Amino acid sequence: MTRIPQLLQLAQDELATAELLLVNDRYRACISRSYYAMYQATQALLTTKSLSSKTHKGTIQLFGQHFVKTGELSIELARALSDAYDLRQLSDYEETVLLTRQQAETILAAAQAFVIQTEQYLQSVQD
Repeated sequence: MTRIPQLLQLAQDELATAELLLVNDRYRACISRSYYAMYQATQALLTTKSLSSKTHKGTIQLFGQHFVKTGELSIELARALSDAYDLRQLSDYEETVLLTRQQAETILAAAQAFVIQTEQYLQSVQD
């Protein structure tokens, strides 16, 4: 479980970067970094159950299967992660799509909440 603190630190670093990008009107990059904050937090969760996936979609599926379906974490977190993944795909790979400040703010807020809830969950299972 030694990877968990490192993964959570990466998640926090991604959030800090996303905040700077939002302030500087870099919405695409903000969306991407917000998603990656959630991704790193999800990796920390999966580590607690010795789970991993080689793909982002697989990571999202494992999260749903092992944390949401079990009732350990909420369906809202799964939706937020999935929505963030979809928006990140657009921001990184669809250069003609116009992404807005509203979208960047929304995903950043979701990522912040996701990381906080992940940290709280991990703290509760360590106690």
